[in-house]
Amino acid sequence: MKKILILGFGSIFLFSCASEDKITILQRELLNLRQEVNELKDRTNDNTENIKNINARLDKLSQKVAENSADIEKLKMTRQAPIPSPTSQTPPQPQEIKREGKEEVTVPQNDKQLYQYALDLYFKGNIEESRKAFTEFLKKYSDSDLYGNAIFWAGQTFYAEKKYKDAIDIWEIFLKKCDEGKIKKCNKYPDAMLKLGYSYIELGNVEKGKQYLQDLINKYPDSEPASFAKKKLEVLK
Repeated sequence: MKKILILGFGSIFLFSCASEDKITILQRELLNLRQEVNELKDRTNDNTENIKNINARLDKLSQKVAENSADIEKLKMTRQAPIPSPTSQTPPQPQEIKREGKEEVTVPQNDKQLYQYALDLYFKGNIEESRKAFTEFLKKYSDSDLYGNAIFWAGQTFYAEKKYKDAIDIWEIFLKKCDEGKIKKCNKYPDAMLKLGYSYIELGNVEKGKQYLQDLINKYPDSEPASFAKKKLEVLK
């Protein structure tokens, strides 16, 4: 009885010292935890289905990150584009060809334009055309700073179509070339490791997929792909 009284007075003392904001936050967290516990109790028999849903959500979230990365790349290329001075000669404009009525398509004239053109096709859902554009980029601009990124996105076009084996082949070549120093910039190295892990898991080789995810966490612990890898490994436990 004394212990109960001591604990009771201790709790009162602690709560009396806390601010109203902290109490409100704690109450909300407690309610959320209770709600989560109740939901877990109600769905005990659906654990397998829940895991599948979580995996799907992780993949979708990863896709959104990839889209945001592409937008950032576009902004970077826009900022890096030189602003012509009033006295400078106007550079030649890209050619335009007309397709299907009034629709006009700009023909890419350099590596940045072709890269952005391929990205735009990808996010418009024209996956096959996007892959062709990235393939053309890789043939024409092997010395470009965007070469490594283009390899990653070429693999992503296969991943988007659930052709995981083809995606794996491309990304593993990408990692190998980066390790050998044959690619100028390997900005997409962590992303490729993440997607390799996902792809192997989708093909049923869970252990190899988990190894790629763990290697990603070890090599790039503070990267955004590593945070997704951690979540994926937690789900797979």
